[in-house]
Amino acid sequence: MKPILLATALALGSLAAFAQAPAPEAAPAAAPATPGIPPFQCDPKPVYPGIDNIKSEADLDKLKATVKKYQDCVKAYVTERNATSKAHTEAGNAAVREHNAVMKKFVDDQEAAKKAQEGK
Repeated sequence: MKPILLATALALGSLAAFAQAPAPEAAPAAAPATPGIPPFQCDPKPVYPGIDNIKSEADLDKLKATVKKYQDCVKAYVTERNATSKAHTEAGNAAVREHNAVMKKFVDDQEAAKKAQEGK
């Protein structure tokens, strides 16, 4: 499993956190928009309701379903971003390989022309 996916799964997947007190809510910082990259949007984000608000198995199942839906969305987003990143890297590497081949031929042709000039 890729490290980022593992980290995401571990960070989001811990349902054992139900026993902890909820952290104070902070306003999420808006991520700057990057042209060509779809923004991360997985809603609704799960919110821990507090141990006293989980009164039945149905409440717990609903909470687990919300968490799973959010996790699946995050995993899908990360997988898509990783695939796009890999494709961009491969395209860049192909451009470098082509550049190197063109420059090698250029130098080889230049050396051949020098030798031909010297032979005259």
